[in-house]
Amino acid sequence: MENGERQGWIIVGAIFLTMFFIWGGINSGAVFFLPVLKTFGWTRAKFSIALSIGWITGGASGPLIGWVADRVNPKKMMVGGAVVTALAYVGLSRATTFAEFLAINGLFGICVGASTYLPCSLVIASWFQEKRGLALGIAFSGAMLGGAAMTPVAQHIIAAAGWRVGYLMLALPIVLVVVPLIVFVVRRRGHTQLSESAAIENQARPEPAAPTALEPPGLELSEAWQTRSFWLISAAQLLAGFSIGMGPHYVAYLTGVGYTAAFAAAVISLYLVLTTAGTLLGGPLADRFGARHALFFTFILSALGMLGMHGIAHFLGLTTNVLAGGFAAGAYVVQMPLVVIESLGVRRLGSMLGVTAICYTLGAASGPIITGRVFDITGSYSIPILSFLGMLIVCALAIRSCRSLDREKARFQIASTSVAA
Repeated sequence: MENGERQGWIIVGAIFLTMFFIWGGINSGAVFFLPVLKTFGWTRAKFSIALSIGWITGGASGPLIGWVADRVNPKKMMVGGAVVTALAYVGLSRATTFAEFLAINGLFGICVGASTYLPCSLVIASWFQEKRGLALGIAFSGAMLGGAAMTPVAQHIIAAAGWRVGYLMLALPIVLVVVPLIVFVVRRRGHTQLSESAAIENQARPEPAAPTALEPPGLELSEAWQTRSFWLISAAQLLAGFSIGMGPHYVAYLTGVGYTAAFAAAVISLYLVLTTAGTLLGGPLADRFGARHALFFTFILSALGMLGMHGIAHFLGLTTNVLAGGFAAGAYVVQMPLVVIESLGVRRLGSMLGVTAICYTLGAASGPIITGRVFDITGSYSIPILSFLGMLIVCALAIRSCRSLDREKARFQIASTSVAA
């Protein structure tokens, strides 16, 4: 293993720990739901607004974060985002009003995005080429594994010392571990190193017969808007976002049907372990069976997990929810971009993902609020769960109905021929 490759894997390890502690805290948020409600007496719908605001601020700031990341050293963004994230947890530990919870959670959406996925992707992409997918998968698996490990820890701290101390403890590993790792380990590969690496690779490769400039396959965004696949993918993203509406309510739901808070925290940990497995295996399944077919079955599996959630008071329902729902949640994250590539191509992939992801953000921001409102009125989560089950089935049918890129391109060729005639 070359020195550059070895250093790249060390940086992957540092980013894994960054994702582990930053996203681990975010993914353990459900255990704070009931204790905070008990303190302030808010309705579940009202508190869900504060928890969902991060989806809105994160989605709205995404294009700006991307623009800044292209012009500023990603390391600086990561340090700044991590420091503000730690300060935000300290702020939550001292918050006394709903406005403070709303503002701080809105800040999370921005600073977590600025410190993790986008800048981390740029750093890893600068160090790896052939093993880029593997490196990204390993680094980003820290987000789910962090949630699996930190959820029971957070629950134990809350039970022993209260939710304020719990929020404060989430800030400590970011200050003591994450920030030093970013400062002293994480860095983007320099242009000199890239040139040397490219020279070594060129020496090892046979000289090509003649250089050929190839246009990346795919549709322009203006063309994609006119395709059936684009709108079906967007609809699936919107409904998939809605279907995670039980996320903040999960612990409250489990304790409501008779489980203890400690057991509920353990269930979330196991769920996130299965989500990690889905993240790692979702890509190979798409490679083997095709992205659209793989995501179709992933949505069916997710619907099965939602059906298990409806009967979660029973062991079979709980097991089905964790195994099927957890695995599907991870596989979806990997397979949806592959479906976009399979149906719309890579020519404008960034724009396609950005536009369709807005639909997911809208659904993810609205789902928990509507779920909380329905519970406040009916005293039950049955209506939201059954609604989400139906939405996931619609998602599966929508993805199943997407066309391949060749068929979508053929549609434009037929249209052009008709106009010419």
